[in-house]
Amino acid sequence: MKNLIPWNWRLGKNKTRTTGTEVGNLWEDVWTGMWPSLWEPVSSSLPSVDVSENKKEYSVRAELPGISEKDIELTWQEGVLSIKGEKKEEKEEKSKNRYYKECSYGSFHRSVPVGDNVEWAKAKAKYKKGVLSVTLPKKESKSNKTVIEIN
Repeated sequence: MKNLIPWNWRLGKNKTRTTGTEVGNLWEDVWTGMWPSLWEPVSSSLPSVDVSENKKEYSVRAELPGISEKDIELTWQEGVLSIKGEKKEEKEEKSKNRYYKECSYGSFHRSVPVGDNVEWAKAKAKYKKGVLSVTLPKKESKSNKTVIEIN
């Protein structure tokens, strides 16, 4: 039954405690209050990635809103597709009585294990409206079956 309770380190989102004892709850409150960013789930800073496969190809789709195409790097090494990206954004407003500047920086790295059954010379990637689509054609498999004639 414990598996059905949502896991959440931050107590503000729901009232679920992770430690279960009063002393443990006290320490949890202290740590989440002092450094709330340490308790944020790591996945909140990573883009969503969908991977699918059919007989001919693998398809990888990643949501990368606000990232420029030139700031995305795709690499393949030892059966793993790596998607790296970096976002740099600065906003500045000046008026007679006010000056406003906001800076936002961040980077991510997602690794998608696909295997060595990919024909990399035919791989294609498209980036449109914040969505990266990568198509990885599979290598044609040669039959391992050998027919031996009987004399």
